[in-house]
Amino acid sequence: MLKIVQIQFSGKSAGSSALRLQNGFSHSESVESQIISLYGAGEEVDGVFYLNAWARFKSWVNNKLSGKIYKYDHSKYGLYSYPLTGTDVSKLKMVQEADAIYIHWVQMGFFDFNSFSKLFQLKKRIFIVMHDMWFLTGGCHYAVDCVSYEDSCEKCPIFPNNSKIASSQHRVKGELIANYGKDLQFITPSLWLRDLGYKSSLLKNQSIHFVPNFFSSPHFKSGNQTEARKLLSIDSSKKVICFGAVNISSIYKGWRFLKEAFVHLHKYYSNDEVEVAIFGNGDLKEFEASINFKIHYLGYLEDEDKIALAYKCADVFVIPSILDNQPTTIVESMHCGVPVVGFNLCGIPEMIDHKKNGYIAEAYNSLDLADGIRFCLDHQLDVSLKEEYLPKSVLSAHLNLLN
Repeated sequence: MLKIVQIQFSGKSAGSSALRLQNGFSHSESVESQIISLYGAGEEVDGVFYLNAWARFKSWVNNKLSGKIYKYDHSKYGLYSYPLTGTDVSKLKMVQEADAIYIHWVQMGFFDFNSFSKLFQLKKRIFIVMHDMWFLTGGCHYAVDCVSYEDSCEKCPIFPNNSKIASSQHRVKGELIANYGKDLQFITPSLWLRDLGYKSSLLKNQSIHFVPNFFSSPHFKSGNQTEARKLLSIDSSKKVICFGAVNISSIYKGWRFLKEAFVHLHKYYSNDEVEVAIFGNGDLKEFEASINFKIHYLGYLEDEDKIALAYKCADVFVIPSILDNQPTTIVESMHCGVPVVGFNLCGIPEMIDHKKNGYIAEAYNSLDLADGIRFCLDHQLDVSLKEEYLPKSVLSAHLNLLN
Protein backbone atom coordinates (compact mmCIF):
# COMPACT_ATOMS: atom_id res chain seq x y z
CA MET A 1 0.00 0.00 0.00
CA LEU A 2 1.30 3.44 -0.95
CA LYS A 3 1.72 5.85 1.94
CA ILE A 4 0.77 9.41 1.02
CA VAL A 5 1.30 12.58 3.03
CA GLN A 6 -0.56 15.75 2.04
CA ILE A 7 0.63 19.11 3.36
CA GLN A 8 -1.81 22.01 3.62
CA PHE A 9 -2.02 25.37 5.44
CA SER A 10 -5.50 24.77 6.87
CA GLY A 11 -8.71 22.84 6.37
CA LYS A 12 -10.72 25.92 5.41
CA SER A 13 -11.44 27.40 1.99
CA ALA A 14 -9.00 25.95 -0.59
CA GLY A 15 -7.61 23.76 2.18
CA SER A 16 -10.67 21.59 1.99
CA SER A 17 -9.35 20.17 -1.29
CA ALA A 18 -6.72 18.18 0.64
CA LEU A 19 -9.39 16.85 3.03
CA ARG A 20 -11.63 15.89 0.13
CA LEU A 21 -8.81 14.16 -1.71
CA GLN A 22 -8.01 12.25 1.47
CA ASN A 23 -11.62 11.14 1.55
CA GLY A 24 -11.22 9.96 -2.04
CA PHE A 25 -8.06 8.04 -1.21
CA SER A 26 -9.89 6.34 1.67
CA HIS A 27 -11.98 4.48 -0.91
CA SER A 28 -8.87 3.01 -2.54
CA GLU A 29 -7.31 -0.18 -1.20
CA SER A 30 -3.91 0.79 -2.60
CA VAL A 31 -3.42 4.18 -0.88
CA GLU A 32 -3.17 5.32 2.72
CA SER A 33 -3.21 9.11 3.13
CA GLN A 34 -2.53 11.46 6.02
CA ILE A 35 -2.53 15.27 6.17
CA ILE A 36 -0.15 17.67 7.88
CA SER A 37 -1.93 20.96 8.59
CA LEU A 38 -0.92 24.20 10.27
CA TYR A 39 -4.51 25.13 11.12
CA GLY A 40 -7.68 23.11 11.38
CA ALA A 41 -11.16 23.70 10.02
CA GLY A 42 -12.81 24.38 13.37
CA GLU A 43 -12.77 20.78 14.51
CA GLU A 44 -10.22 17.97 14.54
CA VAL A 45 -10.47 15.48 11.71
CA ASP A 46 -9.22 11.89 11.69
CA GLY A 47 -6.06 11.40 9.67
CA VAL A 48 -4.94 15.01 10.08
CA PHE A 49 -1.81 15.89 12.09
CA TYR A 50 -1.91 19.48 13.35
CA LEU A 51 1.37 21.28 13.96
CA ASN A 52 2.12 22.84 17.33
CA ALA A 53 1.73 26.38 18.67
CA TRP A 54 5.34 27.24 17.81
CA ALA A 55 4.70 26.61 14.11
CA ARG A 56 1.56 28.76 14.25
CA PHE A 57 3.49 31.51 16.09
CA LYS A 58 6.11 31.57 13.31
CA SER A 59 3.29 31.88 10.80
CA TRP A 60 1.88 34.82 12.74
CA VAL A 61 5.33 36.48 12.84
CA ASN A 62 5.78 35.92 9.10
CA ASN A 63 2.46 37.56 8.30
CA LYS A 64 3.08 40.53 10.60
CA LEU A 65 6.53 41.16 9.13
CA SER A 66 5.33 40.67 5.56
CA GLY A 67 2.60 43.25 6.11
CA LYS A 68 5.17 45.81 7.23
CA ILE A 69 7.85 45.03 4.64
CA TYR A 70 5.84 44.35 1.49
CA LYS A 71 3.36 47.19 1.26
CA TYR A 72 1.27 47.41 -1.90
CA ASP A 73 -2.27 47.94 -3.14
CA HIS A 74 -4.08 44.72 -2.13
CA SER A 75 -7.33 45.88 -3.71
CA LYS A 76 -5.61 46.05 -7.10
CA TYR A 77 -3.25 43.08 -7.01
CA GLY A 78 -4.74 40.64 -4.52
CA LEU A 79 -2.44 38.40 -2.47
CA TYR A 80 1.37 38.49 -2.68
CA SER A 81 3.49 36.10 -0.59
CA TYR A 82 7.22 36.20 0.12
CA PRO A 83 7.95 33.65 2.89
CA LEU A 84 10.21 35.00 5.62
CA THR A 85 9.94 32.15 8.10
CA GLY A 86 8.47 28.67 8.04
CA THR A 87 8.40 25.17 9.52
CA ASP A 88 10.52 22.17 8.51
CA VAL A 89 8.31 19.05 8.42
CA SER A 90 10.89 16.77 6.78
CA LYS A 91 11.85 15.05 10.04
CA LEU A 92 8.31 14.00 10.94
CA LYS A 93 7.97 10.20 10.99
CA MET A 94 5.01 10.19 8.60
CA VAL A 95 7.01 12.24 6.10
CA GLN A 96 10.07 9.99 6.43
CA GLU A 97 7.93 6.93 5.78
CA ALA A 98 5.89 8.38 2.94
CA ASP A 99 6.13 7.02 -0.60
CA ALA A 100 4.79 10.24 -2.08
CA ILE A 101 4.09 13.76 -0.83
CA TYR A 102 1.43 16.19 -2.00
CA ILE A 103 2.19 19.85 -1.30
CA HIS A 104 -0.95 21.98 -1.47
CA TRP A 105 -1.30 25.65 -0.40
CA VAL A 106 1.51 26.28 2.14
CA GLN A 107 1.99 30.06 2.17
CA MET A 108 1.19 32.58 4.96
CA GLY A 109 4.18 31.48 7.04
CA PHE A 110 3.76 27.69 6.87
CA PHE A 111 6.60 26.98 4.42
CA ASP A 112 9.64 29.11 3.65
CA PHE A 113 12.22 28.12 1.04
CA ASN A 114 14.19 26.11 3.57
CA SER A 115 11.02 24.09 4.24
CA PHE A 116 10.77 23.25 0.56
CA SER A 117 14.49 22.48 0.28
CA LYS A 118 14.52 20.10 3.28
CA LEU A 119 11.53 18.25 1.88
CA PHE A 120 12.97 18.04 -1.62
CA GLN A 121 16.25 16.68 -0.24
CA LEU A 122 14.42 13.53 0.87
CA LYS A 123 14.33 12.53 -2.81
CA LYS A 124 10.76 11.30 -2.55
CA ARG A 125 8.09 11.60 -5.22
CA ILE A 126 6.60 15.04 -4.71
CA PHE A 127 3.45 16.38 -6.30
CA ILE A 128 2.94 20.13 -6.01
CA VAL A 129 -0.74 20.97 -6.36
CA MET A 130 -1.12 24.47 -7.77
CA HIS A 131 -4.25 26.07 -6.36
CA ASP A 132 -3.15 29.42 -7.82
CA MET A 133 -0.18 30.91 -9.72
CA TRP A 134 2.29 31.28 -6.80
CA PHE A 135 4.59 28.44 -7.88
CA LEU A 136 5.24 30.03 -11.26
CA THR A 137 5.55 33.71 -10.27
CA GLY A 138 7.77 35.96 -8.19
CA GLY A 139 5.22 35.89 -5.40
CA CYS A 140 1.79 37.00 -6.61
CA HIS A 141 -0.96 34.41 -6.36
CA TYR A 142 -2.60 35.68 -9.54
CA ALA A 143 -0.66 37.76 -12.04
CA VAL A 144 -3.77 39.66 -13.22
CA ASP A 145 -2.64 41.04 -16.61
CA CYS A 146 1.13 40.80 -15.99
CA VAL A 147 3.23 38.29 -17.95
CA SER A 148 6.62 38.95 -16.30
CA TYR A 149 6.53 35.41 -14.89
CA GLU A 150 7.26 34.23 -18.44
CA ASP A 151 10.75 35.71 -17.95
CA SER A 152 12.19 36.72 -14.55
CA CYS A 153 9.55 38.90 -12.84
CA GLU A 154 11.93 41.87 -13.00
CA LYS A 155 9.12 44.11 -14.23
CA CYS A 156 6.75 43.45 -11.36
CA PRO A 157 3.89 46.00 -11.33
CA ILE A 158 3.22 45.34 -7.65
CA PHE A 159 6.60 46.77 -6.62
CA PRO A 160 7.54 49.24 -9.38
CA ASN A 161 10.10 50.97 -7.14
CA ASN A 162 11.82 47.76 -6.06
CA SER A 163 11.52 45.11 -8.74
CA LYS A 164 14.13 42.94 -7.00
CA ILE A 165 11.54 41.85 -4.44
CA ALA A 166 9.74 39.70 -6.99
CA SER A 167 12.75 38.82 -9.13
CA SER A 168 14.78 37.59 -6.14
CA GLN A 169 12.00 35.19 -5.12
CA HIS A 170 11.63 34.09 -8.73
CA ARG A 171 15.37 33.33 -8.79
CA VAL A 172 15.23 31.28 -5.56
CA LYS A 173 12.35 29.21 -6.93
CA GLY A 174 14.34 28.67 -10.10
CA GLU A 175 17.30 27.38 -8.10
CA LEU A 176 15.10 24.93 -6.20
CA ILE A 177 13.60 23.59 -9.41
CA ALA A 178 17.03 23.36 -11.05
CA ASN A 179 18.34 21.31 -8.11
CA TYR A 180 15.35 19.08 -7.44
CA GLY A 181 13.09 19.37 -10.49
CA LYS A 182 13.53 15.74 -11.57
CA ASP A 183 11.72 14.64 -8.37
CA LEU A 184 8.90 17.15 -8.74
CA GLN A 185 5.63 16.86 -10.61
CA PHE A 186 2.98 19.57 -10.70
CA ILE A 187 -0.77 19.13 -10.62
CA THR A 188 -3.22 21.81 -11.67
CA PRO A 189 -7.02 21.54 -11.53
CA SER A 190 -7.43 23.63 -14.68
CA LEU A 191 -6.06 23.47 -18.21
CA TRP A 192 -5.79 27.26 -18.04
CA LEU A 193 -3.20 27.13 -15.25
CA ARG A 194 -1.39 24.19 -16.82
CA ASP A 195 -0.93 26.22 -20.00
CA LEU A 196 0.32 29.23 -18.01
CA GLY A 197 2.81 26.91 -16.32
CA TYR A 198 4.22 25.79 -19.64
CA LYS A 199 4.57 29.45 -20.66
CA SER A 200 6.43 30.33 -17.47
CA SER A 201 10.21 30.33 -17.25
CA LEU A 202 10.06 28.34 -14.00
CA LEU A 203 7.88 25.40 -15.02
CA LYS A 204 8.18 25.25 -18.80
CA ASN A 205 10.33 22.09 -18.61
CA GLN A 206 8.47 20.42 -15.73
CA SER A 207 5.77 17.75 -15.77
CA ILE A 208 2.40 19.45 -15.25
CA HIS A 209 -0.72 17.28 -14.99
CA PHE A 210 -4.32 18.42 -15.32
CA VAL A 211 -6.38 16.80 -12.57
CA PRO A 212 -9.50 18.56 -11.22
CA ASN A 213 -9.96 18.87 -7.48
CA PHE A 214 -11.64 15.85 -5.92
CA PHE A 215 -15.18 16.58 -4.79
CA SER A 216 -17.67 14.13 -3.33
CA SER A 217 -20.27 15.03 -0.73
CA PRO A 218 -23.68 13.58 0.12
CA HIS A 219 -24.96 17.09 0.85
CA PHE A 220 -24.60 18.47 -2.68
CA LYS A 221 -27.27 16.86 -4.81
CA SER A 222 -30.45 17.91 -6.56
CA GLY A 223 -33.21 18.54 -4.06
CA ASN A 224 -36.62 20.05 -3.50
CA GLN A 225 -36.35 23.74 -4.39
CA THR A 226 -39.66 24.61 -2.74
CA GLU A 227 -38.55 23.03 0.54
CA ALA A 228 -35.17 24.79 0.39
CA ARG A 229 -36.86 28.15 -0.11
CA LYS A 230 -39.26 27.47 2.73
CA LEU A 231 -36.32 26.84 5.07
CA LEU A 232 -34.66 30.09 3.94
CA SER A 233 -37.89 32.15 3.93
CA ILE A 234 -37.68 32.79 0.19
CA ASP A 235 -40.84 33.12 -1.91
CA SER A 236 -41.29 29.96 -3.99
CA SER A 237 -42.81 31.93 -6.88
CA LYS A 238 -39.75 34.19 -7.45
CA LYS A 239 -36.81 33.79 -9.77
CA VAL A 240 -33.78 33.44 -7.50
CA ILE A 241 -30.20 34.38 -8.42
CA CYS A 242 -27.43 33.10 -6.15
CA PHE A 243 -23.92 34.51 -5.71
CA GLY A 244 -21.36 33.42 -3.14
CA ALA A 245 -17.69 32.99 -2.22
CA VAL A 246 -15.51 32.89 0.87
CA ASN A 247 -14.82 36.61 0.36
CA ILE A 248 -17.37 38.07 -2.03
CA SER A 249 -15.63 41.47 -1.95
CA SER A 250 -12.30 40.07 -3.20
CA ILE A 251 -10.78 41.66 -6.30
CA TYR A 252 -10.72 38.16 -7.82
CA LYS A 253 -14.47 37.60 -7.50
CA GLY A 254 -15.58 40.32 -9.94
CA TRP A 255 -18.35 41.88 -7.85
CA ARG A 256 -18.29 45.10 -9.90
CA PHE A 257 -19.29 43.19 -13.03
CA LEU A 258 -22.19 41.50 -11.29
CA LYS A 259 -23.31 44.87 -9.93
CA GLU A 260 -23.44 46.22 -13.48
CA ALA A 261 -25.27 43.07 -14.63
CA PHE A 262 -28.02 43.69 -12.07
CA VAL A 263 -28.55 47.15 -13.58
CA HIS A 264 -29.16 45.50 -16.96
CA LEU A 265 -31.49 42.89 -15.42
CA HIS A 266 -33.78 45.62 -14.11
CA LYS A 267 -34.75 46.31 -17.72
CA TYR A 268 -36.31 42.84 -17.94
CA TYR A 269 -37.49 41.93 -14.45
CA SER A 270 -39.39 43.92 -11.87
CA ASN A 271 -38.51 43.96 -8.16
CA ASP A 272 -41.44 41.60 -7.59
CA GLU A 273 -40.10 38.93 -9.96
CA VAL A 274 -36.51 38.40 -8.80
CA GLU A 275 -34.76 37.87 -5.48
CA VAL A 276 -31.05 37.43 -4.75
CA ALA A 277 -29.38 35.00 -2.33
CA ILE A 278 -25.81 35.88 -1.26
CA PHE A 279 -23.44 33.93 0.97
CA GLY A 280 -19.88 34.64 2.12
CA ASN A 281 -17.89 37.38 3.81
CA GLY A 282 -18.26 40.88 2.39
CA ASP A 283 -19.60 44.39 2.72
CA LEU A 284 -23.36 43.87 2.90
CA LYS A 285 -24.05 47.63 2.79
CA GLU A 286 -22.39 47.83 -0.60
CA PHE A 287 -24.59 45.02 -1.94
CA GLU A 288 -27.76 46.57 -0.54
CA ALA A 289 -26.88 49.89 -2.16
CA SER A 290 -26.19 48.26 -5.53
CA ILE A 291 -29.00 45.71 -5.89
CA ASN A 292 -32.61 46.86 -6.09
CA PHE A 293 -33.94 43.32 -5.95
CA LYS A 294 -34.71 41.85 -2.54
CA ILE A 295 -31.56 40.35 -0.97
CA HIS A 296 -31.35 37.31 1.28
CA TYR A 297 -27.93 37.55 2.93
CA LEU A 298 -27.10 34.11 4.27
CA GLY A 299 -23.77 35.10 5.84
CA TYR A 300 -20.53 33.12 5.84
CA LEU A 301 -21.44 29.43 5.56
CA GLU A 302 -19.19 26.59 6.71
CA ASP A 303 -21.69 23.78 7.19
CA GLU A 304 -22.10 21.85 3.91
CA ASP A 305 -25.82 21.33 4.53
CA LYS A 306 -26.33 25.10 4.67
CA ILE A 307 -24.14 25.77 1.63
CA ALA A 308 -26.04 23.16 -0.38
CA LEU A 309 -29.32 24.71 0.74
CA ALA A 310 -28.19 28.06 -0.70
CA TYR A 311 -27.71 26.45 -4.12
CA LYS A 312 -30.91 24.42 -4.00
CA CYS A 313 -33.03 27.53 -3.47
CA ALA A 314 -31.63 29.12 -6.65
CA ASP A 315 -32.60 29.06 -10.31
CA VAL A 316 -29.09 30.12 -11.34
CA PHE A 317 -25.70 30.57 -9.70
CA VAL A 318 -23.48 33.42 -10.95
CA ILE A 319 -19.70 33.44 -10.69
CA PRO A 320 -18.41 36.77 -12.08
CA SER A 321 -14.80 35.94 -11.10
CA ILE A 322 -12.02 37.43 -13.18
CA LEU A 323 -9.30 35.26 -11.61
CA ASP A 324 -10.20 31.75 -10.51
CA ASN A 325 -8.42 28.45 -11.05
CA GLN A 326 -11.06 25.74 -10.68
CA PRO A 327 -13.91 27.23 -8.64
CA THR A 328 -15.45 24.78 -6.19
CA THR A 329 -18.67 26.77 -6.28
CA ILE A 330 -19.29 25.64 -9.87
CA VAL A 331 -18.91 21.98 -8.91
CA GLU A 332 -21.13 22.44 -5.85
CA SER A 333 -23.83 24.25 -7.80
CA MET A 334 -23.95 21.70 -10.61
CA HIS A 335 -24.06 18.83 -8.13
CA CYS A 336 -27.24 20.49 -6.87
CA GLY A 337 -28.63 20.69 -10.41
CA VAL A 338 -28.30 24.50 -10.64
CA PRO A 339 -26.89 26.06 -13.86
CA VAL A 340 -23.89 28.39 -13.64
CA VAL A 341 -23.11 31.65 -15.44
CA GLY A 342 -19.49 32.80 -15.60
CA PHE A 343 -16.99 34.67 -17.74
CA ASN A 344 -14.83 33.11 -20.43
CA LEU A 345 -11.82 33.46 -18.14
CA CYS A 346 -9.34 31.17 -16.38
CA GLY A 347 -10.65 27.68 -15.59
CA ILE A 348 -14.33 28.67 -15.62
CA PRO A 349 -15.24 27.93 -19.29
CA GLU A 350 -13.63 24.48 -19.01
CA MET A 351 -16.37 23.48 -16.57
CA ILE A 352 -19.42 24.88 -18.37
CA ASP A 353 -21.15 23.54 -21.49
CA HIS A 354 -22.50 26.74 -23.03
CA LYS A 355 -26.31 26.85 -22.92
CA LYS A 356 -26.43 23.23 -21.70
CA ASN A 357 -25.49 23.34 -18.02
CA GLY A 358 -24.90 27.08 -17.87
CA TYR A 359 -23.74 30.06 -19.86
CA ILE A 360 -20.24 31.30 -20.75
CA ALA A 361 -20.29 35.11 -20.96
CA GLU A 362 -17.79 37.21 -22.88
CA ALA A 363 -14.90 38.18 -20.61
CA TYR A 364 -15.49 41.37 -18.58
CA ASN A 365 -18.82 41.96 -20.38
CA SER A 366 -21.48 42.78 -17.78
CA LEU A 367 -24.23 42.93 -20.41
CA ASP A 368 -23.45 39.41 -21.61
CA LEU A 369 -23.27 38.27 -17.98
CA ALA A 370 -26.82 39.61 -17.55
CA ASP A 371 -27.89 37.89 -20.77
CA GLY A 372 -26.49 34.63 -19.39
CA ILE A 373 -28.49 35.04 -16.20
CA ARG A 374 -31.62 35.74 -18.25
CA PHE A 375 -30.99 32.67 -20.41
CA CYS A 376 -30.73 30.39 -17.40
CA LEU A 377 -33.76 31.94 -15.71
CA ASP A 378 -35.89 31.60 -18.82
CA HIS A 379 -34.81 28.09 -19.92
CA GLN A 380 -34.98 24.71 -18.24
CA LEU A 381 -31.46 23.28 -18.48
CA ASP A 382 -30.37 19.70 -17.87
CA VAL A 383 -27.48 20.36 -15.48
CA SER A 384 -24.72 17.81 -15.01
CA LEU A 385 -20.97 17.89 -14.49
CA LYS A 386 -18.50 17.00 -17.21
CA GLU A 387 -17.02 13.51 -16.87
CA GLU A 388 -13.52 14.66 -15.86
CA TYR A 389 -14.87 16.43 -12.73
CA LEU A 390 -16.71 13.38 -11.37
CA PRO A 391 -15.15 11.80 -8.24
CA LYS A 392 -14.43 8.47 -9.93
CA SER A 393 -12.55 10.16 -12.79
CA VAL A 394 -10.49 12.40 -10.46
CA LEU A 395 -9.50 9.56 -8.14
CA SER A 396 -8.53 7.41 -11.12
CA ALA A 397 -6.30 10.21 -12.43
CA HIS A 398 -4.47 10.47 -9.09
CA LEU A 399 -3.99 6.71 -8.84
CA ASN A 400 -2.60 6.66 -12.38
CA LEU A 401 -0.05 9.32 -11.42
CA LEU A 402 0.94 7.48 -8.24
CA ASN A 403 1.32 4.18 -10.09
